[in-house]
Amino acid sequence: VRMSDKNQAQALQEQLGVGKVIELLEPLDTPDGKIEKLTLRRVKVKDYKRAAEQHPDNAALQQLAALANATGLMQEDFEELCWEDYQQISQFCLGT
Repeated sequence: VRMSDKNQAQALQEQLGVGKVIELLEPLDTPDGKIEKLTLRRVKVKDYKRAAEQHPDNAALQQLAALANATGLMQEDFEELCWEDYQQISQFCLGT
């Protein structure tokens, strides 16, 4: 069985430690359909810069915006994550 190019790219990213696919404990219902898995990437400085411009006086919202960007979710959808899913995303994306 041959892996698709996308699966090969994801596998390579995971080996390099720059990407990771996680299965959500509680799937998200979004306007685009149900999301059961997320492909994560590390948060970059530009993510925080953009988040700081959006929420200059709120560190919590800055972090949420940066993490939403690193997961490819809309901020509104990201905010619907259960705490355990949020923690595993935060742990990988922020290294905390």
